[in-house]
Amino acid sequence: MAVLRSWIGRADRTLIAPGAAPVERLLGYGAAVFGAVFAGALAVAEALPALPAIILVVVGFDLFGGAVVNATPSGSRRFHASGPPRWSALGFVAAHIHTLILAIVLPGMPWATAIAAYAGTVLAAVFVLLAPDAFRQPVAFASAVTVLAVCTAVLPPSAVMAWVVPLLVIKLLLSHLLPHPAHSAFEVRANP
Repeated sequence: MAVLRSWIGRADRTLIAPGAAPVERLLGYGAAVFGAVFAGALAVAEALPALPAIILVVVGFDLFGGAVVNATPSGSRRFHASGPPRWSALGFVAAHIHTLILAIVLPGMPWATAIAAYAGTVLAAVFVLLAPDAFRQPVAFASAVTVLAVCTAVLPPSAVMAWVVPLLVIKLLLSHLLPHPAHSAFEVRANP
């Protein structure tokens, strides 16, 4: 039983963040579960085979939950505390090959969209990381709207895939790369 608790604790610290307040866990896991259910419902509605459906559910869990977790005070402390250079964030962004995997297993994610979303997000992350601190937020938003416009209007995926690129951009460019307040009202009330 102790091994299971230890494993669950490690998984929680990896998925949420060390020192997360209970409300941060509730928001993060709540969004992740909603994302998994949402993606699962789309997979069922499209009668997807098992492997693509499972991959879509995992992507839903990660993107919905990650967008919320990265914006929490504990997530911001984890990724924006002094210490590791901000360039380590580029590796985090580059590791998110979701659109490429989906293009392999689902015809609803065109290769042009998958490549544009991946390359555009990584390039946008470089712009955000090169920007002076005072301009990181507007550069992130300008980059996000550009990637979203190209991938949803010029190279649109199918309806079942239409949510993936916007959530990926929100999670990585707006939620992960931008620091958020280290102390929020809910954190102060949750941890007096």
